[in-house]
Amino acid sequence: MPSLVPNEYPDALFAFVDGEVKPTELTRGPWSHGVMHGGPICGLLAWILETKLNRGDLVCTRLTVEILSGVPVENLAASSEVIKNGKQTAVVEASISREGTMLARATSQWLARPGEIVENNRAVLDIPIVRADPGSHPDIEYPRPGFNADAVDLRIISGSTEEPGPGRIWARLDHPLVAGESPSLFQQVATLSDLGAAVGWENADDDQPLINTDVTLQLLREPHNEWVLFESNVQRVTNNLACCKTTLTDQAGLLGWVLQSQMVAPSNIQF
Repeated sequence: MPSLVPNEYPDALFAFVDGEVKPTELTRGPWSHGVMHGGPICGLLAWILETKLNRGDLVCTRLTVEILSGVPVENLAASSEVIKNGKQTAVVEASISREGTMLARATSQWLARPGEIVENNRAVLDIPIVRADPGSHPDIEYPRPGFNADAVDLRIISGSTEEPGPGRIWARLDHPLVAGESPSLFQQVATLSDLGAAVGWENADDDQPLINTDVTLQLLREPHNEWVLFESNVQRVTNNLACCKTTLTDQAGLLGWVLQSQMVAPSNIQF
């Protein structure tokens, strides 16, 4: 049955309590309701990286997140390190852990802020007026509140997050990332980046689901605003491994890409 729409929502996807990161229910994913969606993991790591570097003259051109284990919706510890901090380039790393075990980590490259955007030859599709309602799907028990159904605003051009791709969907983050802060455009697109696998998903030949183990976000520039178009599809040449490839566009034109390595989901993952 469709999941019920919540009467109220947490203030943000994350809060900081006594030096620890506290995920809220808005981070929950559909694989298991006690485990975070990959999007909030990417967004949290992006926030940690950007806060650590704290340089307005550089922009992140590459963010790679490796999800080492399911990340529970429980208090987490965060760490970060600036590996290089040059005049025009920087490299920053970050990780999140619980009880001494690292659960996800990220590396990022930052380059000098780009100049004027060159002429855009890519057609920009209009953002549909009607908001998608993943939580109303009868066959998927989304957690409510949860990331897919409540934390993001999805506007469908073709496909959906509940049917096999390819798909084309506009998306924006619908709640603050960290309580008491307005997320940067980089943090917003990072939080959305894992949605490529939902927009373009396919199952293996024997109908087993594929799950991604990482997310690489490549950006040509800063996003124009909060809206990002995902054009996603899965490519594979074997039955057990695949890659979801997403082209990112915004209202100023081509923005970048997302690559996600995929494998057949372990049998103990719940849906």
